[in-house]
Amino acid sequence: MVGIVLRGSHARRAATAHSDVDLDVLVGGAPYAARRAYLDESAGQVTHVSVAARDIRSWVHRLGEPADWAFGLPVTAPARLLWADPHWRPRIDLPVLCQPAEPPRLEEMIATLGKAAAARAASDRLGVRLAVADLARLCPSVLRPANPSVRVHSRRAAFAAALELPVAPPGYRTDMLLCLGLRPGATGQLWAAAVRLVAGTLPLIRPYAEEIADTAGADLAAALVDGRLDRYVAQLARPARPSSQPRPSSQVRSSSQPLLSSQRWLSGPPPQPWRERSAAPAPRAGELVTVPVPDPPVTGVPSDPNELAASARQSRLDPAIAAQLRRTADGLVAAVVRAHDSGEVLMVAWMDDEALHRTLTTGRATYWSRSRREYWVKGATSGHHQYVRSVALDCDGDALLVSVDQVGAACHTGHRTCFFTELPVTGTEAP
Repeated sequence: MVGIVLRGSHARRAATAHSDVDLDVLVGGAPYAARRAYLDESAGQVTHVSVAARDIRSWVHRLGEPADWAFGLPVTAPARLLWADPHWRPRIDLPVLCQPAEPPRLEEMIATLGKAAAARAASDRLGVRLAVADLARLCPSVLRPANPSVRVHSRRAAFAAALELPVAPPGYRTDMLLCLGLRPGATGQLWAAAVRLVAGTLPLIRPYAEEIADTAGADLAAALVDGRLDRYVAQLARPARPSSQPRPSSQVRSSSQPLLSSQRWLSGPPPQPWRERSAAPAPRAGELVTVPVPDPPVTGVPSDPNELAASARQSRLDPAIAAQLRRTADGLVAAVVRAHDSGEVLMVAWMDDEALHRTLTTGRATYWSRSRREYWVKGATSGHHQYVRSVALDCDGDALLVSVDQVGAACHTGHRTCFFTELPVTGTEAP
């Protein structure tokens, strides 16, 4: 056995007499996963104890994957280490368990609307209800790029945050509740709600088509910008044509005509029309949504290039620490990251005041991306987490030394360290 971790409401100190006790039992060796349930009776009170046993390596790897219950949102769930083998304790003694957000699943949402349309045409009422419920669970992940960042700690908190996204189609909350089956409605009402969700989402995410392209492909991103996706949704929303009635000749596609535009890109690189921003509502710069999690690290905070320098962003950093920093013109301080056990230099990144605050208070290395203009938690997407052991400020106050327990590679190329290119040194004479 490697360790025992307490999760859930007891770890959040929010347990009631009805709360389960959720434990992760970590073991060494080959990949292993099992779940056991127990009913423990003490002093007349019966408690449900849920024990998930998993090998340590897959447990750590799972922290780099989205949570399937979080509506596509990133997760910061408090945890408490009850016991650990001394060798593994530094790796798993985590104040919170962080999991990344899902990428925007636009293609899956469109495909699911198609499944609902097919079920509707076949008068399959149960099929419609199943499809629109799946569509509603996908919708928050698609809307996430247009919204302020938020992290959640439980399924209930994820559901509440998903319903309250500030940048959303008209009637979004009501339509979500209808599609999820949490508000009564006839099949036709559910179908109409699903169409409104998808049709209303498209203009809101159009400015983020480049991010969509990273996961759904360049053609779907181009279709989002040039209107083909809107026309496809409108086509699905029309009443089904009886199978015996032929389509007008103007709608018949010749065998040489591509269904979408991807074939016309075979001879060269695809155009990127999504770089032209539309007039769709933009996220509210700098706005944060609050959930009941202590000092959660937030990634992907929207930022306008015309904003003030990074030093002007709001931060919860201790003023006594902030007063010691000497920042660049962009409000940043260099962070040199080294392995805690070996002292090996792993990478160099940048922090502003808020990134430093999150690093100090969450135990997860958090940086400011100068190119993307957003916060990023090391390992949130790659699984190569950095668990912070110590942070030191240099004598001039313009550099930080961050000692971490590194999981996997520190460099995005897959190397253990970013400093893997040796340069020739010819001046080898001793002084």
